[in-house]
Parts: sequence; structure tokens; C-alpha cells
Amino acid sequence: MTFSSRLRSVHVSNATYGVAEYISLPILMLCSAPFLLHHLGVEQYAIWLLASAAVTGGLLLSAGFGDAAVKYISACRGRNQEAGVERIIRTLFAINLTLGTAVAALLWLCTPLLVAHLPHVSADLRTSYQRALSIGCLLLLVKVVESVFLCAQRAHERFDIAARFTIITRIASIGAAVVIAAMGRGTVVIMLVTLLVSLISLGAQMFALWRRLALRSVMPSWDRATIQELFSFGCFSWLQGIVGLLTGQADRFLVGYLLGTHALTYYSISVQVAAPIHGIAHAGLQILFPYIAARLGLLSITAMRRKFATAFAANVAVVAILTAPLIFGGHLILRLWLGEDFAAHATATLTVTACAFALIGLNVTGFYVLMAMGRIKLLALINLAAAIAMLTAIVILAPRFGIVGAASGRLVFGLITLLLYRPLQTVLRSPQTVHGEASTMLEAM
Repeated sequence: MTFSSRLRSVHVSNATYGVAEYISLPILMLCSAPFLLHHLGVEQYAIWLLASAAVTGGLLLSAGFGDAAVKYISACRGRNQEAGVERIIRTLFAINLTLGTAVAALLWLCTPLLVAHLPHVSADLRTSYQRALSIGCLLLLVKVVESVFLCAQRAHERFDIAARFTIITRIASIGAAVVIAAMGRGTVVIMLVTLLVSLISLGAQMFALWRRLALRSVMPSWDRATIQELFSFGCFSWLQGIVGLLTGQADRFLVGYLLGTHALTYYSISVQVAAPIHGIAHAGLQILFPYIAARLGLLSITAMRRKFATAFAANVAVVAILTAPLIFGGHLILRLWLGEDFAAHATATLTVTACAFALIGLNVTGFYVLMAMGRIKLLALINLAAAIAMLTAIVILAPRFGIVGAASGRLVFGLITLLLYRPLQTVLRSPQTVHGEASTMLEAM
């Protein structure tokens, strides 16, 4: 096998593992939803979704420096600077541990406020929600620390290792949720077991990375120069986390507040079904980020354009293949999966949501190429503007058109994010621009 053939094989393997890691969660959630809805009830299931959304939102808010670590670890790896790799990993650990603790503490302090302002929920469910959120604060901290080691594996283009840990943890957590629900227990016990599983996974990941990279230590350590490097890129990556919080979690709290828990269930499941349109494209093409970051300045402008064209063609094909069944067969899918009544309430929402995620999915190639070139500020500002516009649209449309109006807000987000291709077109026209990005990054390090 030639070198180019082996390289293509590695890319295909990494893309496959990236997709497998992503789809594992929606598949497990979608397969378990009928059972959990039946045994927990719609309201308890909605409480679990809200508690999970709070944890995920806190993770996005506190773990914004992972992209910066992937970029700089990739660059160090490309120049065989092993000491630099260890320094970045340990500094990221210290940053994430500090930020994660701060965000978890803030969420814990805000828990009574979040519970008090949740309408259409009984007193017993409010108590369950508050306890689940409190456990979620600890889970959030564990997940933030775990992201350090997942980022390090991806920066070394070992998506297989990161994916295996993530998939096994998800199977164990959701499998435990099914068993717990079958035993007649509720959301609080589910969150406790999820925390235990995550702690075991974290310990295994720390050991695996320490042994594979032959690091002297994986304990947190503060390095001033590294902090400056990570913050120069990571502050805008953190802003991207804010955008992810607004687009992936805040909309659910908003729908729950405006329309109630039943509407939230219909909306959330529609989002879960449609999100893989963007998520699979995102997961499969994330290999572009460490690949280009490690080779920035080495690839010719012609090679860069060719790789972009190939990736974008794959991007469009994946989005089209995943969107068509949901637009033309959404009612049938929901009816066979969750019954006629659920399908009658959610089909229109699913159709609109699928179109929205198709638009969002088309920006994946441009997003990762610009990320590798260091254009994180531009991406963060575009996505922030899109997120604000989306939430504004939900506030305006949801009270008038219900969950279909809420889903329409995502169409606004998708249209705005496609604007990133305009500056990318300018970047790819000029060899000086591409190689200038590499020189700037090397000087910064």
C-alpha cells in the first residue's frame, strides 16, 4: 500500500469514527425514548432533558478552549515538539478545571431560580428537577475535565480512541437510565448513575493518554506563555461555546417556558431527529481541523483548494442524503416510532427543523477550514449574530405559531451562518493569505 493510500485510509477511518461517535448519542436517545417516555412519563422525561441540557450548556460555556488546544497541539505535533504537547495538555487541564468549577458553582447557585421560573410543573417535579440539576453540577465538572483528554486524542488524529471512550460511556449511561426507569425510579437516580459512569471513564482516559504519549505527568499546571497562546484563540472559541449554548440548549428552555413541557417534548424530539443532518457532516469532516492545522504553510494553495472542493462535495452529498427522508417521510417515521398522535403534533415541526439543519450542515467545510487558518474571531461573530437572531425569532414566532414557529427560528440561524463562505472565498484566492496564517501562528508559539 502506498503512502497516499495509507493516508486516505486513515482519513476514512477517522471520519468513520467521528461519525460513529456523533450518531451514538442520537441513536441511543431515539431508541430509548419510547421506553423512557412510557416508564418515566412525558413530564419526568422533559425534566431529564432539561437537566441534561443544563449540563451540556455548562460544558459548552466552560470548555471553550478545546479548539485552541487542538490547533496548537496539532502544530506542535507537526514539528515533533513533544514537550510543547505536554505543556499544552497540562495547561488546558488547569484552565478547564478552573472554569468548570466556576460554571458548576454558578449553575448550583442559580438552581433555585431556574426551578422557580419553570411553569406548568408540579411541586414534586420541581423538587426532582432541582436535585437532578445539583447532581448535574458535578457531572458538568467531570465532563469539562474529560474534554481535555478527548481534545488531545483528536489533535493527534486518533479519533478512534476518543470515539471508543465516548461511545462506551454513552451506552453505559443510557443503558443504566433504561434499567433505572424499568425499576420505577426517576431522573435523580439516573443522574447519579451517569455521574458514576463518567468518573470511571475520566480515570481510564487519563491513564490511556499518559501511557500512549509517554507523558511525564497529566496533572494540571499553569504556564503563562501557553495560557496566552490558548487565550488568543480560545477566547473566541469560548464565544463559540456561548453560541452553542444559545442554539443547542437555550432554545429548549425558551420553548419550555413559552409553551410548556408537552410542547418541549415534541420540539426536543424533532430537534433530536433532525440534528444528525448537521451533526454527521460535522463529525465526519472534523478531521479537516487537525489535518490542515498541522500542515498549514506546507500545503500549496492548489492543494488547499482541491481538498476544500473534495470536502465540500462530500458535505453537500451527506446533507442531501440525510435531509430527504425527513422532509418526505417525516410523518411516517414519527408514526412508526412514537405513534399517530405524536406524529400529528410533531410532523410539521420536524420538516421545518430538517430544512434548518440542512442549511446549518452546509457550513461545516468552511467552518473547519477557517478554524484551521485561525479565523476563529470571524466565525464566532457570525455565529453569535445568527444565534441572537434565532432566539429573537423564537420569541416572536413561538407564541403565535407554536412549536412550528420555534423551529422556524433555526432557519434564520442557518441562513446567516452560510455567510462564512464569502470570506473563505477571499482567503482561498490568495497563496499569501494561506501561508501568512501559518507564519502568524508559528510566531505566536
